[in-house]
Amino acid sequence: MAHIYKVTEWECNGLWKCGDVSALAADSNKWWYPCNILSITPVEYVKMLINKFNAVDLHYTVKGNVLMYSFTTLADCRKYKNFINKVAREKNFTIY
Repeated sequence: MAHIYKVTEWECNGLWKCGDVSALAADSNKWWYPCNILSITPVEYVKMLINKFNAVDLHYTVKGNVLMYSFTTLADCRKYKNFINKVAREKNFTIY
């Protein structure tokens, strides 16, 4: 059943993470979905994460095509989460 992309937040080892974990087996948390939602390139996305939302600990794994990042505060994580969810709703960005 398809749904609008919706990010949730969680804490892990003192850092905050977020993503759409509604159906991981159906690839609900592909790292490039926010790029598509925002109509920006992956490079622009990474710069936005760092400059606008203070993301830290960014890692990209080529083999798995996975971009990982964290936030040091719940406030930064929540600011990102609310921003992405708002745009996803406005664009009716449906996944799986």
